[in-house]
Amino acid sequence: MARKSKIPQLKQSINQEIDRLVFRIAHQIRNNAVESIQRGTKSGREYRRGSVTHRASAPGESPATDTGALVRSIRVDHQPGSGVADVVAAARYAAFLEFGTRKMAARPFLRPAAEKVKTQLPDLVKKVKITVGS
Repeated sequence: MARKSKIPQLKQSINQEIDRLVFRIAHQIRNNAVESIQRGTKSGREYRRGSVTHRASAPGESPATDTGALVRSIRVDHQPGSGVADVVAAARYAAFLEFGTRKMAARPFLRPAAEKVKTQLPDLVKKVKITVGS
């Protein structure tokens, strides 16, 4: 009696785990970016808007949250099974903050979030489990 090859099952299991890992990594980048905006150190100028005192970010720091629109705009786009996930900051001014302009120094939040995840990759990869049915 011929034994069925387990290669297709193994390939499917590997692809599923890669997809889950990509999804986890993208969400970790998103979460790191949100945390840096909401809780990161801010040392820019202080100003009042109405009755609220706001501390801006200094050049090189992640942006300071003001209305929350930037944080709300950060999302993960992922098609299950694709092995691809994009972290998107959809606020129209997100790229200006991330990269700066000729009149404003950058306040990066996505690139540092991705760099932080790079240091966490070994722990994330350790959670990958490949299984093949018997």
